[in-house]
Amino acid sequence: MNNIHLITYATHSEGTFDELVNNKFNTPIKVLGWGKKWNGFMDKFKNMYEYIQTLPDNDIIIFIDGFDSKINQPINIIKKKFLEFNSDIVISEQDYIPYIGHYTWQKQLFHTCKNNNIANSGLYGGYNKNIKDLLKFILDKNYSDDDQRNLNNACKYFNNIIIDTNRKLFHNLNYYERIFNNNSNSCIISTPAKLTFNRLIRMPKEYIPLIWKKLLFIIIIILVLIYYFKFNN
Repeated sequence: MNNIHLITYATHSEGTFDELVNNKFNTPIKVLGWGKKWNGFMDKFKNMYEYIQTLPDNDIIIFIDGFDSKINQPINIIKKKFLEFNSDIVISEQDYIPYIGHYTWQKQLFHTCKNNNIANSGLYGGYNKNIKDLLKFILDKNYSDDDQRNLNNACKYFNNIIIDTNRKLFHNLNYYERIFNNNSNSCIISTPAKLTFNRLIRMPKEYIPLIWKKLLFIIIIILVLIYYFKFNN
């Protein structure tokens, strides 16, 4: 019998946190990081890796973003849907986020996991021994300060990962779905990258280091065009 653990990371209450931990199915959610200082996205992986050392290898671990997610099915259905994948690790698919840029840009920003799909680090699950291997690889490699970029970069080294493109277990609602079609039957639903005051404040620090080369290129092109039209007219 594989026990299943639903885990989130939150230093404080924000967004859907209260709804998540007090969900209508009375599903227990283990909260990591409460009251700690937020140092960046990698805090989630570091604290997850430390906590799951205490759990049996064959238990099922489900990580849920603390501020954007809600439980949409009872725990037995969550476990059933995970087992149906017959995979060691299942990760949610990233959908298009308008204010980060064109989807092609997002692939360049976060990279891709399997079949040219972007993995979203806000919803993922797997057998504990496999999640530990994945997180250890990410933490040892230390490719980036961004958890999602690290997850996608690590994907190519693991053959036991499936992206939930059919949204059976995890569903990251895109912006159209949030407004016009939010009646998902997925077990866990999330609305990543919601624009909140705290997120807007953190955004320059967290994302500009990842896209500064592209921004610099655009600025140079604009300056060249301005120079050309100014002195050739």
